[in-house]
Amino acid sequence: MSEQVEIIALFSPQERILFEATSPIVDFSMVQEIEQKLYSALSPYFPAAGLAAPQIGIAKSAFIFSYDRDPAHLEIVVNPMFTPIGEEKADGWEGCLSVIKTCWKLANIPRFTKIKAVYFNDKGERVEKILEDFAARVFQHEWDHLQGILNITHSEARVKEFETKEAMQAFLAEVKKADAARYKPPN
Repeated sequence: MSEQVEIIALFSPQERILFEATSPIVDFSMVQEIEQKLYSALSPYFPAAGLAAPQIGIAKSAFIFSYDRDPAHLEIVVNPMFTPIGEEKADGWEGCLSVIKTCWKLANIPRFTKIKAVYFNDKGERVEKILEDFAARVFQHEWDHLQGILNITHSEARVKEFETKEAMQAFLAEVKKADAARYKPPN
C-alpha cells in the first residue's frame, strides 16, 4: 500500500474531500456564507493562520488567512492564484487542523518566500497583493488545500510524527514563536 493511500485511509469518507481539487466560485452570493462558516470553524483555534473550504466539507475555491494569526486580519480569498517573485524558498514547519485532529504529524516544507497573490474578495473584486515570509507560506499552504494537497502529502514535505498530542503541541508552540519573527503585512 502506498504512503498516500495509507494517509487517505486515516480520514473518514466525508473527509476525503480533502484530497480532491476544488471548483471555482462563480456565484459570489455564496461567499459570505462560506466565509462565516470558515471563521466559525477556525475560531476555537485562535490565534490561527487560516482554513480552506474543503476542510469544512465545501469543495469550492476559497479560504481565509491571516498574515500574523490575528483574527482581526483574517480575510477571505476566492479563486486564488499566485506567482513566485524570485526563486528563493525557505523551509518551515506547518501544522494543519485537518491533519492534527487525525494524527500527530507536522510537515517541514520549502515554500517561496515572496509571492504575488491574485484573488477575489467577497464582493467579487479582484485583489493583488505581494506576500512575504509567513503570509506567503500560509497562502501557499491554503492554496494547496484547494488542489487536494495536505501538508503531509506535499511532494516536498519532510514529515515529523509525534508520540503524543502534547509533544506535538509543545513543538508547535515553539514553531509559532519562531514564525512571529516573520510576520509582515501584505503590500
